[in-house]
Parts: sequence; structure tokens; C-alpha cells
Amino acid sequence: MGIFRNNNPLALLLLLGMGYVCVFLKPAIPHIQLENEHPIILQWLTLKLIALEKNAGLAVKIISFTLLISEALYLNKISKDFKLLERGTYITALTFLLTGFLIPYRITIFMLLINALIILVFNAFMDMYKNNSPFNQIMVVGFVTALISSVLNNYLILYVWLTIALLIMRPTSLREWSMLNLGFLLPYYFSSSLLYLTNQFSLNALMQFKIPSFEMPALTTFYAIKICSVLALPLIGFWAGSAQISKMVLQNRKGYIILFALFLASICIALLNLSILNQYLYLLLVPASMLFAPFFQSFKRDFIPNLVLILLIVLSYIR
Repeated sequence: MGIFRNNNPLALLLLLGMGYVCVFLKPAIPHIQLENEHPIILQWLTLKLIALEKNAGLAVKIISFTLLISEALYLNKISKDFKLLERGTYITALTFLLTGFLIPYRITIFMLLINALIILVFNAFMDMYKNNSPFNQIMVVGFVTALISSVLNNYLILYVWLTIALLIMRPTSLREWSMLNLGFLLPYYFSSSLLYLTNQFSLNALMQFKIPSFEMPALTTFYAIKICSVLALPLIGFWAGSAQISKMVLQNRKGYIILFALFLASICIALLNLSILNQYLYLLLVPASMLFAPFFQSFKRDFIPNLVLILLIVLSYIR
């Protein structure tokens, strides 16, 4: 842990190694399956990405690896800029890649793009706290979240999270909430206009109203343990770091509350799509890694953090 806490150059090599395992050594999973009708944005993304996911050559894996490392380092930069942890370290990047390492499925370019958008939304929420006129940011946040919801099932959960996050981060006025709704509706407006102009308009092609699936997929014992760990570690980290979080400035405390709300929303979306859990589990990556990060700075000595880190890495390697 001292390597990651003290910005040792060796930390970057270890992070690159974890990213390599996440992308190159894990078994591939099928991309989202097409049915008769899907929202137009999802159809477009699927048609562009499905060939890449089915025939993932070296170039595709290198792109995925670059995106994964970039997201880890950018999320780490957000932690440093807003002082979400006590010191500027690589711990957030570590927990991001460690969580991805622990999830027993290879991350896809599709989910990398979704997580990139989630990181941008969280950064915008943190940045708008001290902005006296954040109307443009609020509209962009609504727009980007609508893009995420338009390609994932159960989009209303993300809209609820978006509204709650705005209420937490700012003493919201009706004008700000209206701008949020306007930004959220814009992607659907553009999609409906395109569908209407091409004589393809239908509600199913605009939004997903898919019946929830509560059928558990077939899991090995170690896969089940890893998934349970991904769900439990953020709660442990949030609890272990609660003393530190309570001493932070109000902006940072609100940031952690937003992350916890996103974590709960991601769990709800995953629970409503259990039959394709391997495609939705990576929704937990950003909130889970951010909430787990305070655990590694909540001890005066490194013995317990080092022990937990080694155990998680060993667990991640077991198949």
C-alpha cells in the first residue's frame, strides 16, 4: 500500500498489470443480444460494437486496455482535485482496477463507454457545487445520463438517481430542476424526431419497457464469492472511512452520498436484469471503487490494508 500512497512510479506498473489481466486474460462474454425492437441509440451502438466484441483481436483489446487505464487515472485525478481522500495517491485508480479485476467477466467496450459517461456525470456534479450559474452543466448532466439510460434497461432508476443527486448537491430551484429535465429529454426528442422522419416511430424503438428478469444465471462458487465481494466491499469501505468522510468539507460529503445513491441504483438495475448479470455488473464499477477507496486510508498501519489487497488479488485469480 505504501507504493500506491506515496506516488511511487512502480504503482503505475502495477496498475498496468491489473488492467492487462482485466482485458487480456479474462474470458470473453457475449454482447447485449438484439431482440425485435430496441431503442434506436442501442441499435446503433450494438451494430457498431457487436462485431468488435465477437471478434476481439489485439487492436480491440489494446483500445479496451487504453480506455480502462485512462478511466482509472481520470477517476484518480477527480479524487485528487476534489480531495476525496486525505492525500493525493493512486488509491482510487487501484480500487477501480481492483474492482474490475474482481468482477469475473471481461469488460466490454460497451461498458467502458458507459462507465466513461458515468465518470463525466460525477465530475460535473462535483464541479457544479460552487458554481453560481451551473445551468449548462445541469443540462449536460441530464443529457449524458439520458444517453446512458437510453441504452440500458430500467432507465427510470437512473432518472430518479439524477434527481436525487441534484437535490443533494445543490439547494435546487425549480429552474435548475427544469433544466435537468430538459437535458434529460433532449436525446429522446432527437431520437423520436429521427424515427418520425424515417417512418419508424414506435414507443419500443424510443424507450425500453422490458419485463424484469429475476432468473439467476448459472454461477460457479468462486464467481458467486467474487460478485458478493464486489457488493460488500463498497459498504465496508464506506463504513471504515465514515470517520474520515464526516470530517471532510460539505462538498465532498455530498459527493460520497451521490456515489452511494448511484451504487444502490446500479444494484437495482442489475437485480432487474439477473439473467444477463454479466452485462450489467460493470455498472457497479465506478461507485463501488470510489466507495471502497477510503478503506485503504482508514488504518494507521498498512498491515490490514496489505492483507486485504493480497487476499482480493488472490481471489481474483481463482476461477
